[in-house]
Amino acid sequence: MRCTVYSAMLLGPRNKQEDCIIDGVDLYQANQLKQKKVIDTDFLLLSVCDGMGGHDQGETASRFVCEQIQAKFNRNRFSAENIETLFTEIQDTSQKHLPGNCGTTVAGLMIMDGRIIVFNAGDSRVYKISSSGIDYISHDHSLVQGLVDNFFIQQDSAPHHPLKNIIEFGIGPIFNDVWKNFNIHIFEESFSKDAGYLLCSDGVNDLMNEQEILECLMPSPIDNGDNLLAALQKKGLKDNASFIILQIH
Repeated sequence: MRCTVYSAMLLGPRNKQEDCIIDGVDLYQANQLKQKKVIDTDFLLLSVCDGMGGHDQGETASRFVCEQIQAKFNRNRFSAENIETLFTEIQDTSQKHLPGNCGTTVAGLMIMDGRIIVFNAGDSRVYKISSSGIDYISHDHSLVQGLVDNFFIQQDSAPHHPLKNIIEFGIGPIFNDVWKNFNIHIFEESFSKDAGYLLCSDGVNDLMNEQEILECLMPSPIDNGDNLLAALQKKGLKDNASFIILQIH
């Protein structure tokens, strides 16, 4: 399997980088990053973690969880059931090694044997992009998404809701009391070579809606990563912003 991966990170107005990413080969927590890699592999792992701003050591939490994912997720654990088990292990470990008021979101995917498994906790996202449009295939664990899921508000009003940044679930000690109330969101399908995938922290999708992202990246998402990066910078970042684009050849 040959893949091309475009990775980018921007610090924005923050004084530290609380995002952390795994680009299929390496782990990064950089103030500024832009690179493209071609990877030949039978197993691919990508992830974006966004440490909780306003809490203790968000940058420590995001890096810790990325390191745990990198160490534990492998071709021998490729299944939705194993993802649930592995994140429970990571959550348990985080309580021993991270400060109590500490947590992170996570979004990622694994690919092997023609299958793709997408996973997330929190509001970092995964999109599928193709000629038919952009599909949001992760699912936010946020107060506002809960209002949408329970039909209290419409989906199109969610991006403008004043409480949109309240996260109800993620990884880390701060979420210990709610772990029994939520599940890791998992989406699984056969991967399509005519589609691209975008993983991002909320510094991206809070600034640009899905149509704007689609217009930046089409007709070839992997070739237009620079367009999305430039658009984010032009709009004026309000947070750390990180994203990964994947194309399978």
